[in-house]
Amino acid sequence: MIKIEYNLTSYEDLLRDIARVMQQRITDNSIIFNEDVAEGSIRLLKLPNGLQMLIYDYIPGQDVLFFKRKAATELFSFRIDDIAGSAGTAKSSIFFGTTTNEWYHLASANVHQKSINIMLTKDWLQRMLGREEMGDTILNFISLKTPAYHYELLDVEYRRMANEMTDPDIHKDFEGLVVQNRAMLIMERFFTKLSKKISDVHVDLKLNAEEIVRLKLVEQALVNDFSMQPPGINQLSRIAAMSPSKLKILFKKMYGLPVYQYFQKKRMNKAKAMLLSKKYTLQQITNELGYNSVNDFSKTFKKTFDQLPAEI
Repeated sequence: MIKIEYNLTSYEDLLRDIARVMQQRITDNSIIFNEDVAEGSIRLLKLPNGLQMLIYDYIPGQDVLFFKRKAATELFSFRIDDIAGSAGTAKSSIFFGTTTNEWYHLASANVHQKSINIMLTKDWLQRMLGREEMGDTILNFISLKTPAYHYELLDVEYRRMANEMTDPDIHKDFEGLVVQNRAMLIMERFFTKLSKKISDVHVDLKLNAEEIVRLKLVEQALVNDFSMQPPGINQLSRIAAMSPSKLKILFKKMYGLPVYQYFQKKRMNKAKAMLLSKKYTLQQITNELGYNSVNDFSKTFKKTFDQLPAEI
């Protein structure tokens, strides 16, 4: 397995990290893989409207694990995945998330990796959405829901636009304009559907700045050390400087889950990431995540992901 660890500050830096680890050359902002490493390419595009885009279209010869470290600077990533193997499409989705959290992505050996990645700065997103009627609502929703990610299935219309972005027959003189146009159409469609989702569930985003800061402190304390039992609700309420009942209501409003369901979700996501890294034994993961036995951990993992740890 090849492991690529990186800090996502720009796609230029990421392209250099990939080239360095996989021992490939960058020519004209592209990696054209040697056949003994992979088949295909990774291309960097700088669009006329200031966006950066990284287009993956390759088949790796061995598993490649991408690990993005936590970042202090908040950027946003818009990703369109259409990944297929010999048995057909394995993963086709739209992903939108913040770079302030760890990400893991496993590119499996001999599986076609086709992915379009668009990097958005917070300022760019505010300029794009700030003029729209629902813009402030969407921006607040995105801010309050971090570190949650937003997924949507890649339907026929999304796939059509994504395919046009990677069409090799696009005239090179207009590639930037064509790709920029399709990227904006995809984002328009995604945020329109997200706006409808927000309206349908009547999301109440009325949290003041002080409450947001306190809730973030609670979240940090909750997931700081999975090897220990999570802090009790009374301890967390003291950190938040609010009553336990108010903490429960506001935490769910901000993070989308009750306090301990959120803790369990984060703990299981960490377990899956540790398994994918192939650096830890089941016993080590069990100890790291605070379970009494491998059997207890395996049962919980199976309940969460419908797979045993050994099947990952």
